Order: sequence, then structure tokens, then C-alpha cells
Amino acid sequence: MTTKCARLVLAVTGLALALGSVSACSDDSTASAPITNNPVTTTSLYSAAGSSASAPGSASAESPSKAVSDAPSGTSKLPETGPNPSTKVPDSFPGPSGAPLDDKARAYLGALKAANVTFMGDNDNSVALTMAKYVCGARQKGTDPGMVKAFVTASVGPGTKTVEEANVKADKVIRAAEQHYC
Repeated sequence: MTTKCARLVLAVTGLALALGSVSACSDDSTASAPITNNPVTTTSLYSAAGSSASAPGSASAESPSKAVSDAPSGTSKLPETGPNPSTKVPDSFPGPSGAPLDDKARAYLGALKAANVTFMGDNDNSVALTMAKYVCGARQKGTDPGMVKAFVTASVGPGTKTVEEANVKADKVIRAAEQHYC
């Protein structure tokens, strides 16, 4: 009789655990559950607040600035985003120093120009000179040439159309740095 009771208790316990685990997993879908009770809505900056005369499917001939001026009060003007012309850059600001280039920097930049190598967005040659300093520093430290090429390729890559073109430009940058800057 004790054996039958033990088996019955064990079977009921196993069944309770199985049902408990199934019911615990049945409502775990949080992907569709709302985070708050507030509904999610989207709005447009250029909503049809003052231009209800145009049909819903038709394109409006108004300029965006006109649509902004028709917006409800409080949102009638976009925020000013231009810099304040009276702001001065502090002397301790880490940026281009504007110092004149030395002979090796001019020779290196001339070699890049002759090889038709440019860095995207490098109007003041700071990226080009940083790459020359990197190549020379890595060479002094004995860094693996493959790592150096990978880093330089990543810096010239955005201005190229193919990987092969980026590799060729990287080789030109490394060669110019080694010959004229290091």
C-alpha cells in the first residue's frame, strides 16, 4: 500500500510540474504587449494644420517654409541651428593648430597629390598627416605591415568605389609616408 501511495504522489507531483511549466510558458509574448496605455502615434512637422483645402492624395504646391508658417502656434518656426558668430574658440581647444607645414609634410602631401590620392572630407589635410604619423609610428614600433595596411585602407576606403581601388590608394599613402615623411 505504501508503494502505491508513493507512486501516486510522485505521479501527481510530476503532472503538477508539467502543467505548471506549460502554463508558465503560455503567456510570455511581450513583443505585442504595450509598454504603456498611451497609443503610439506619428505626426509630421508639415502636417495639414492650416492647409485643409488640398485633397488627401494631391501634392501641395506650397513650399515647406510656408507649411511651417501655417503650423499651430508654438511650432511656427524651426529652431535656429546655425552657430553663433560671436563665439570664439578657446585657446586650449584640441583642433587644427593652423601651424605652417614643415618640409617633410609638404613633400608627403605633394606626393599624395601627384599620386591622385585624397581622403574624403579632409579639407585641411589633417587626416592625411595623421595617416603619415601613424605609418611612421607603426614602422618604428615594428607593427605588422598587414595591420598598417588594413588601417590605412579603412581611412581611404570611403572615397573609393571598390576594395581594389582602396588597396591601391592605401599602398600609395604608405609608400609616400615612408619615402617623404618618416
